[in-house]
Amino acid sequence: MSTWASWTLIAGGAALVLAPSVAVLLGWSPRWLRHGEAPVRLLGFAGLAVYAAVLTDEIPRLADASVGVLKTCSYIALGLLGCSIALVILFDFLGGPSRSGRR
Repeated sequence: MSTWASWTLIAGGAALVLAPSVAVLLGWSPRWLRHGEAPVRLLGFAGLAVYAAVLTDEIPRLADASVGVLKTCSYIALGLLGCSIALVILFDFLGGPSRSGRR
């Protein structure tokens, strides 16, 4: 992957994932999530995990790290993405039947 693509992922992730995630953690919630029973902060933590995965995968590439470091960081990023998926599933589970009735 080229350098500009890595920087685009980092900057785009900051604008599209990090900013809303931090806002949710600070107490803001989107209008369509305000009346649910599930803790919206789980989605904020899920977003932070996604952005951490982006950073974990892209920063070693920008630093021209060795193949072993790149492989290890890719596995760590995959684990962070798994954590983020688990948090979203937990959010949906805790929302219970109230969320499924709106779909």
